Amino acid sequence: MLFELLELVYMLFTHEFIYWPFHLMIFLIIGYTIRGFLAKRYKPYKEGLSRDQVKVSVVIPEYKEELSILEKAIRSAIYNKPDEIIIVCDDGRKEEEQLIKKLQQEYPSIRISLISHGKKLGKRGALALGWLVATGDIIVQLDSDTIMEPNTIDEIIKPFADPKVAGVQGHPLLFNTGSRVSYVMGQIIELARDVVCKMLNGFLVVIDGKIAAYRRDFLIKNIKNLLLESWGNSKIILADDRALTYFANEQGYKTVYQSTAIARSAAEPTLYKFITQQLRWARSGYLYLIKDIKTGLFFKAPRRYRFQEITYLLSPVSFTAALIQTLFLNVQVVNILDESILLSTGLNIPVFLLSLMIFLIGLGFNFALAIELMKLDKEEIKKLRIKFIDIVILGLIGLFIIYPMTLYAMLTYRNVTDWLTR
Repeated sequence: MLFELLELVYMLFTHEFIYWPFHLMIFLIIGYTIRGFLAKRYKPYKEGLSRDQVKVSVVIPEYKEELSILEKAIRSAIYNKPDEIIIVCDDGRKEEEQLIKKLQQEYPSIRISLISHGKKLGKRGALALGWLVATGDIIVQLDSDTIMEPNTIDEIIKPFADPKVAGVQGHPLLFNTGSRVSYVMGQIIELARDVVCKMLNGFLVVIDGKIAAYRRDFLIKNIKNLLLESWGNSKIILADDRALTYFANEQGYKTVYQSTAIARSAAEPTLYKFITQQLRWARSGYLYLIKDIKTGLFFKAPRRYRFQEITYLLSPVSFTAALIQTLFLNVQVVNILDESILLSTGLNIPVFLLSLMIFLIGLGFNFALAIELMKLDKEEIKKLRIKFIDIVILGLIGLFIIYPMTLYAMLTYRNVTDWLTR
């Protein structure tokens, strides 16, 4: 932020156009302010469909999940008292069979089924198999590392009282499993998604598969679409949650957010796994942006949907343009500031040190500004106990890892891979 202000002053005095301050204004200040403002209008469903009116199945696709976390996920489903729980095992481990047998004996009143097959289906195939076996009117999909709160199912089915609703996004948060950096950065992303989902309520970009619910008849109708979806000559394997949301939006259904249906998923245990997760998400984002435009859904969607797609996915492009122009113009704002300090105070601060100071101050200011403008959940932010060193580390990772990775994802969006984070 400080560097952008210096460039703005430089531009005013030299009358030389510099794009970087405009990038900040458009994608940070205006973009985040609009998201926060529109999210204020959101209200979760207080009343709606209740458990005595509907049969609910929980489907958990699993592949190489840590058994202790998988057990917690299944137990959280049990505590929510669905009509049945179906675990679709895509790796065929004996330990999972033993775990399910133990839970079946412990909870004989709840139907707990394990589907273990010889052939690896991938997540889309595993989900489809679970839908076909399920008998519920509503299917709650739960990632194998997601732990629901006791009332999550009661809350997530409420919107289905509206017959136009095909899918409901729950409110996923994270719990720490190892890397603090992955946890903090991932949690901030989830808190930002909370705001975005509130803004987009009714026409979501994606119903996150961590905790989601759909009408079973909608899912069955779209099994073929999901399993055979392709892009050019390539079969699309990843982004099952993005695909289902796309189908629902394209077919005229509502896709809504229920912020009171809370569940916590495992944060990626290492920075490497976090990066591969973000790469997968970015690739699917660009692929479906192009698909939205090509099929016309982008233009039929509400303006807030187009706003989110453009500002979120094109922000790296804008940042690249700003960076290239600044480097090629060789804007000497730091040198000018250094000379001004020397003339006014007599202090001779090395340019490298001054640049570092400006960078660090800018990181802290941008972080605080983004949280304030988007109105992120301050209680959850407090729980992260973020220190200034965390902001510096996150900023460096964002600039030198996430940013170039996003550009790479844009160029390689066709490279779709299943179960990429396992």
